[in-house]
Amino acid sequence: MKKIYLLFISCLAAFILNLILMNSAADMPVFFTSYLNDLLCMPIVLSICLFLIKSFSRKKSIRISLFSAFSLAALYSVYFEIYLPKVNTRYTADFTDVLLYFSGSLIFWLTHKFDSPKNIQKTT
Repeated sequence: MKKIYLLFISCLAAFILNLILMNSAADMPVFFTSYLNDLLCMPIVLSICLFLIKSFSRKKSIRISLFSAFSLAALYSVYFEIYLPKVNTRYTADFTDVLLYFSGSLIFWLTHKFDSPKNIQKTT
């Protein structure tokens, strides 16, 4: 099994488990209630993007560049940490979330980069 699919399945399972535990357990550490899902977000979203790109492309060796991964993290940061807190009181701006979006993107990119070294080909 490719590393990128294993990363996707692991992140998705951890995300779902975290949601279940947050809804059932009253006392969870702050990391799990406030930060874990932000860390898992980018590997999940980027894996779905990669799957869709490969589904519609004839090239199966397409890679997501670090620039593309960080660009998506930047868009998520602007939307969820700058825009939404201004228009909806449910959302709060938190710089730690921004760092976690970029960390998740880096984790995805590193896993993606070393997934199959013989087929490395960057796209933006």
